[in-house]
Amino acid sequence: MRAVTVSDFRAEPELTEQPVPEPGPGEVLVRMNAAGLNPFDWKVIDGAIPDTVFPLIVGTDGAGTVERAGEGVTGVRPGDPVFGQFGDPRRGLGSYAERAVAREDAIAPPPRTIALSEAAAVPTAGTTALNLVDRVGDARRLLIVGATGGVGTFATQLAAARGITVVATATADKADLMRALGAAEIVDHTAGPVAERLAAPVDAVIDLVDDTAGLRELLPVVRPGGTVLSPVFAVPEEGLPGVDALNFLNEAGAERLERLAREIDAGNVRVLIGDTVTLPQAPGALARSRAGRARGKTVIVI
Repeated sequence: MRAVTVSDFRAEPELTEQPVPEPGPGEVLVRMNAAGLNPFDWKVIDGAIPDTVFPLIVGTDGAGTVERAGEGVTGVRPGDPVFGQFGDPRRGLGSYAERAVAREDAIAPPPRTIALSEAAAVPTAGTTALNLVDRVGDARRLLIVGATGGVGTFATQLAAARGITVVATATADKADLMRALGAAEIVDHTAGPVAERLAAPVDAVIDLVDDTAGLRELLPVVRPGGTVLSPVFAVPEEGLPGVDALNFLNEAGAERLERLAREIDAGNVRVLIGDTVTLPQAPGALARSRAGRARGKTVIVI
């Protein structure tokens, strides 16, 4: 089968021929329709997981049709469409391939109202956003820094659907898009410090981009006891004064994927695809993502 692989850390991704992987107990083999590109994919190439096995098939997210089920699988059958997470660098397995293996508890039936290729863009960014919005609890006013990225656009929509007032950072050219996704206020982060441009304090912050210094600059606009979440692990070990600050590590899984599918089918969440490429074009798409030139979520159609 064709797959995009790397032969070592920091090696150039290339299209190669690889054996079709065998599903183990509790796993399924999926004929892939599409894979979703995430920045984590090239971070793995750069060495984010030290015990990666090579050659490594790149990628985590994807969607397709179950082809074969391993021992003990009971919830899906051959022919079932699924979406979810396929990456297992410690076995050299990933989603940028014609066939991929996933654990049964890492996949779910895809949303009925979108194409499989769109569903492939959802799993990692969507579950991260869902978990972040769950964590802000009963916040009434939420600041999302880095709102125009994959996680940010999902989080904006999920929070707005719950009645939370979302304040989103965005450049002027993306302000209309963010309002359409449910943001009540837009702060242009290129026009000056975000904290100085807010109309009122917030109960919670989801900061997808800032380092520790950036988080500290936001503290004056967070109500005492408010929540500050950093998926990029910018919260220092000693925490931040006056707030409940947390470095956030995502957990996906079938239950969260099913919740996301329901949100999409209910019309609460749109999946924004910035670019669609073929499997041979995936190495170039990874290079654009690494260089910060990707626009929106990239889907690799297989």
